Amino acid sequence: MKKEKIVITDNFLPKEEFIALRDTITEEGFPWYFSKTKTYEENLATSPGQFNHIAYANSVPTSQFFLSHFEPIMGQLNSPLLARIKLNLNHRLPEPFYSDFHIDIYDVEEDIIAQMTTSIFYINTNNGYTEFEDGTKVESVANRLVTFPVNTVHRGVTQTDEQTRILINFNYFKMRK
Repeated sequence: MKKEKIVITDNFLPKEEFIALRDTITEEGFPWYFSKTKTYEENLATSPGQFNHIAYANSVPTSQFFLSHFEPIMGQLNSPLLARIKLNLNHRLPEPFYSDFHIDIYDVEEDIIAQMTTSIFYINTNNGYTEFEDGTKVESVANRLVTFPVNTVHRGVTQTDEQTRILINFNYFKMRK
């Protein structure tokens, strides 16, 4: 099997744009919604759950913050067609929680999935990380973007140091060069 390409970009957004996005997402009034599990197959009895905010799904913006904060990022991702933008907020736990290994998009045909890309954008620095099935680990570092094919198996690992671990998950089709 061909090894999937994982690309890490530090300082993805210009500092001012990043600060504006971070401050919006972390302000007290930002609307977060509790999900009982982190992945679609996770065991409800053992999952700590997480908070989510869906900014885009089913071909439409679902958040008042989409145009002001997320649409500009899509241009930088070179994406003409968006599938989903999902923000995740994990709360601090005494021990790391390892979510199930998964892919983000699973309910469409394989030939379509093979054309899609995932990017995870980290909002804050903490000791949580994204782990790939091959053992590669990408640390949660503020303003870092990790990009990989959407069918790359991965999982999130929660933090024990900071109060929250916040990231934005983008699933999209990239423009071909």
